[in-house]
Amino acid sequence: MLRRSCVLMGAALLCLPLASCSGDAAQDNSPAFDTVRNSATDNAPDDTESTDDPVSEPPAAGASPTLPAESPAEEADAESCESIDAHAAYESGIGTIPPWKDNNWTLVDFSQFDPCAELSWQIITIERGTASSPYHIMLFHKGDYLGTATAEPYGFFPTVEQVSGTEIAVTYHWPREGEANAEHTGTTEAGFRWDDAQQKVIMSGDVPPGS
Repeated sequence: MLRRSCVLMGAALLCLPLASCSGDAAQDNSPAFDTVRNSATDNAPDDTESTDDPVSEPPAAGASPTLPAESPAEEADAESCESIDAHAAYESGIGTIPPWKDNNWTLVDFSQFDPCAELSWQIITIERGTASSPYHIMLFHKGDYLGTATAEPYGFFPTVEQVSGTEIAVTYHWPREGEANAEHTGTTEAGFRWDDAQQKVIMSGDVPPGS
């Protein structure tokens, strides 16, 4: 009986350190949830004490963006050029073009005149002219008369196309050797470009042969 009691007491004493070790290991291996939560809470911004600027709300769907307003000078220039009439522009320059063999000039096409364009044009020919009569192309910069495209006029109505806001392309027509005036299948190409840096028109290409 005494021997059995000693065995039981020894087993009890042996279990005490094991339980203690087991408890320490469990405590060391437990994840620090509280620490993680506290760190997140400490770093979270305090909405009641924040001094940051408020976040701008995005524009509502379909809302038009706010565009910068034009300056008074730009508005004045636009209003000024829009008030220029095609016939008034023609009259401002026609007096500087010498008559052709005592024949006065008359305006025949002003459909492409744009008083606000960097480069636009009007076409004139002589009064009581024919298909082969000479034509001049009057050039304008924002409604102001610049001069004729070429120093000399050329026969047959020219084909003029707008290449860009500052450039036009001209096709001159003329009869080849042996052709009648009604045929005039010959063509010559030229270009006229407004150079803002030089404040003048730059010509490229050629004029009809024999001129």
